[in-house]
Amino acid sequence: EELLSSVASYTHDPLGFVLFAFPWGEGVLEMCSGPDTWQIQVLEDIRKKLEEGVDRAEAISGVIQEAVAAGNGVGKSCIVSWLILWAMATCEDTRGVVTANTENQLRTKTWAELAKWHRLSIVKDWFTLTATAIYSANPAHEKTWRVDCIPWSENKPEAFAGLHNEGKRMLMIFDESAAIADVIWDISEGALTDEN
Repeated sequence: EELLSSVASYTHDPLGFVLFAFPWGEGVLEMCSGPDTWQIQVLEDIRKKLEEGVDRAEAISGVIQEAVAAGNGVGKSCIVSWLILWAMATCEDTRGVVTANTENQLRTKTWAELAKWHRLSIVKDWFTLTATAIYSANPAHEKTWRVDCIPWSENKPEAFAGLHNEGKRMLMIFDESAAIADVIWDISEGALTDEN
């Protein structure tokens, strides 16, 4: 209960969650004291937008969009992993979809990075990670509290239709998004029509 309460306090604070949930300065993170400066800025920007939405719900749509343009090896897949784990751990019945520019990128880079951070996370026992999804370890929530990794296809864009989670948190991540076809973006926008 104490861990649950601590994690819940980061519902609108992804940076706080990242600093709390991983063993910075220990084991494989022995040489790491925390996120890089640019990652801190992105996480803080999300916190600020969430807090503004909480305080002025009528003025903010509730949709937060972040885009990061950066070179190779700077930690983009790392921040994607943190955001997935933060979203899942701090809001019951979060639902989401993650895709990437290629199926290979999705499975061998994005999802592999998620596996690393899931293993290091203080909440690793709360969620089951498979090759295609991360979901609640509680059987009563495994269908409603999950993020799926789905390769996109211009020929079958309907795989991105139908993601709704009215009144609850929803997460959509497009890793290496520049090469993702416009039709996928267009269909994904339908998920943004839910209230609250």
